[in-house]
Amino acid sequence: MKPFPTRGGDTYEKMLEVAEGEFARCGYAGAHLQSIAEQVGVQKTALYYYFPSKLALYTAVLARMLDAFDRTVRQAIESGTDYSDRLERLLGMVNDLMAERRNYSQILIRIFVDRVEMDPTLLKEPIERVVGRILVFYREGIEAGAFRRLSPRHFFQTLLGAMLFHYAARDFSAGVLGVADVFTHSAVAWRREELRKTLLHGLLEPAPGSSSE
Repeated sequence: MKPFPTRGGDTYEKMLEVAEGEFARCGYAGAHLQSIAEQVGVQKTALYYYFPSKLALYTAVLARMLDAFDRTVRQAIESGTDYSDRLERLLGMVNDLMAERRNYSQILIRIFVDRVEMDPTLLKEPIERVVGRILVFYREGIEAGAFRRLSPRHFFQTLLGAMLFHYAARDFSAGVLGVADVFTHSAVAWRREELRKTLLHGLLEPAPGSSSE
């Protein structure tokens, strides 16, 4: 038995889209199925046709978000042989995903604070898949002599923190950077470039004969 519905269709997708925004704004406890139904334009009972509970809807939203991260990470690191290029793509594409899907950073932050009581096995596989891809990529880069011999787990934490906080704390970030909105095209491009310069400099193994200073 699948842990959450897999029905397709416009109504189903709109429910997930609206619920994503509701959970991002209000958190799990503050989100209301009645509000979600009204925004979708259906009766509350229609939600129960697809999702037997608020927890089932929340789980489906998280699963869809994790699938998006998995596709992005896979596309970034599984093509090409140059580790520098693949790392640069990973940084840029994850940054752009967080900028395009503005709710993702809010939802991820809330996951760590809301402490929703849910079956951990429901999302265990997609979480391990995304994290595992990144850890394996960095370990392979170390063995290939492309990356510094740093902890792959700390690399993941650094990557997640640098991406997540910037877009989750959007007003604070805008104030620090002196921009009106971190989601404008120019602000997103600026963030992408700064991440590229900062992280690549710290992670790539210097070429033979070059200075590490």
